[in-house]
Amino acid sequence: MSILRKFELFNEECVVALENEGDSRLYMPLCGTTRCFPDYHIRRTNSCECIIEAIVSGSGLFQIGKMEYHPKAGDVYIAHLGSDHYYRTDPRNPWVKIWFNLRGSLVEELLRSYHLDKVNYLPGCRLEKLFEESLETMRRNLDQPHETATLVAHRLIYHLARCAATTDAPRQPEAEEMKLYLDQRLSGSLSLQELARLIGRSQSQCRRIFSQAYGVSPYHYFLDRKLELAKLMIERDNKSLKEIAAELGFADPYYFSNLFKSRYHISPSSLRKRHGNS
Repeated sequence: MSILRKFELFNEECVVALENEGDSRLYMPLCGTTRCFPDYHIRRTNSCECIIEAIVSGSGLFQIGKMEYHPKAGDVYIAHLGSDHYYRTDPRNPWVKIWFNLRGSLVEELLRSYHLDKVNYLPGCRLEKLFEESLETMRRNLDQPHETATLVAHRLIYHLARCAATTDAPRQPEAEEMKLYLDQRLSGSLSLQELARLIGRSQSQCRRIFSQAYGVSPYHYFLDRKLELAKLMIERDNKSLKEIAAELGFADPYYFSNLFKSRYHISPSSLRKRHGNS
């Protein structure tokens, strides 16, 4: 059984579930709505939860790792499990937001499966109605919090992935130019200096422009595309794993293997055996 609680410190209305209302695969300890006070701010180090928040109104700042975003009405941000992050509202235009805190191995698996594990920011998604409906579903099913949380988490992540893949948010031509440049050079290495020269901006501006457009840094985008291509080559190509690693710009095949296993939870050699290409 979960309960409804108001927390005056943060001006929040929450659904609270105790730990026995979840398991190691998925647990939603808290979800709710915050009508932020002007001094609202949160800082976490090595976060024990994945936090997914939709901005209904207002504006503010979200920092995760070295990345910085400015979420406003219609945007969603994701503070991943294990991340160091900080967010605060603009005191002149405080946020109203709906959020879900999630724990468990299934959450991480779903985010990876839907290619959201490196996505921190989704501008212009306009998913407020989905978040409102999901929160209301949690409120209506206080006697079945774990089953409801599992269904709600799947639905949220599915729609976030669709948003990440099909968002119509306008992108700067510079971001598209950088993306095209990276897509055409998957056999090489990433140089922020080259990206900076390409669009005539500083390296920090390159990171900001690309991340705002695609919700992920140039480095993580480039690495993910390399590993996707590697997976396709392992499944369909007779080249050796060492040759594939070298072709994609990985000088150390052991480093490549570790990256691949971290991304897909299977080693390149095991995947090759599974597809009968050993």
